[in-house]
Amino acid sequence: MHVHKFLYVMVYLVTPLTYFTISIIWGHFILAKPIWDNLSDNLSIMGIYYFFVSIFWLVNMKTIDIAAEKIEHNKK
Repeated sequence: MHVHKFLYVMVYLVTPLTYFTISIIWGHFILAKPIWDNLSDNLSIMGIYYFFVSIFWLVNMKTIDIAAEKIEHNKK
């Protein structure tokens, strides 16, 4: 189950929050976009990201389970 927790944290928390933070900073300071336009653009992109990642997660979890079991079996 360790692999599931790590992947979940990376896919659903770390990657989107990193993207959101960097894109807000980039849009505000480099592109000089108004903060509300910047927030709405990035939140809509994150919504699309979560939608596709959720579908990908559901489709590929069995494959990830099999690969994780093979790796753990090879370590023993």
